Amino acid sequence: MPAEIDRAAMQRAAQEASAAGLLPRIGHVLFRWRSFTPVPLVLIALPLLWTSRGTPRTSAMIAVGLALCTLGQAFRCWVIGQVPDGTSGQNESLIATQLNTRGPYARTRNPLYLGNFGITLGLCFVAHSWWLIALVSALFALQYWFIIAAEEAFLRARFGQAFDDYCAKVPRFWPRLFGVTASESVPLSAARMLRKEHNPAAAWLLISIVLIGLDHAALALRAGLSLTDAQTLSTSPLLPLAIAFAVVLVAFLGVKAWKHHWFSGGFIADLKRRRREISR
Repeated sequence: MPAEIDRAAMQRAAQEASAAGLLPRIGHVLFRWRSFTPVPLVLIALPLLWTSRGTPRTSAMIAVGLALCTLGQAFRCWVIGQVPDGTSGQNESLIATQLNTRGPYARTRNPLYLGNFGITLGLCFVAHSWWLIALVSALFALQYWFIIAAEEAFLRARFGQAFDDYCAKVPRFWPRLFGVTASESVPLSAARMLRKEHNPAAAWLLISIVLIGLDHAALALRAGLSLTDAQTLSTSPLLPLAIAFAVVLVAFLGVKAWKHHWFSGGFIADLKRRRREISR
């Protein structure tokens, strides 16, 4: 966390936001635990995922899903590649050292959440379950309705009229396509994108590969084929999908090694850091 963060000011703004009503208070709790809220959803979704494996005529939905995931990831990369540290969307508590109004924030006030929605909805399309698409869309909208209310109360307490002026110009979620000036653009950092976004990118790629692989495995089993048979593996996409899974995993670990200097003595230090974070 940057040293220039005024902790007292952040605490005052957070207290004012919590006093703004029930909606921001609930949003504050969901914001803190937003990385874990998908866990119960996954447990609920497992039966839907299982019953939809191997169903026919799903290529179009999978293509749409992969396109949505790619667009969502691209949007996240655009945000992360230019936004400075010390902003709420990248931390476990409400933080804002400055009001972001440029780059993607000149088009929507919540560009990271828009990217998240693209990836989340995309995975539901890859799973090709209309029930799952409806359920996840509804729960996503409900959760971020609370979270955005908490963030807006916090930013209004932190920046006052400047935030209200910003809200009057930029939509809350769906981006504006026009009216953005050249002065509102921001240069991107490819290194920052790679450091920050390798986790979500690897996650949705691996999940997509597994879902598609389970489709083909289910079709093979229903046809009476053995998944360990050499002919089955040679005539189905299972082997290429397994190779793709391994490639993504190796690339993910390679970026992780580069980020934490594993090959220059940083591996043990990284393990100790992660153990400290878990024990907190």
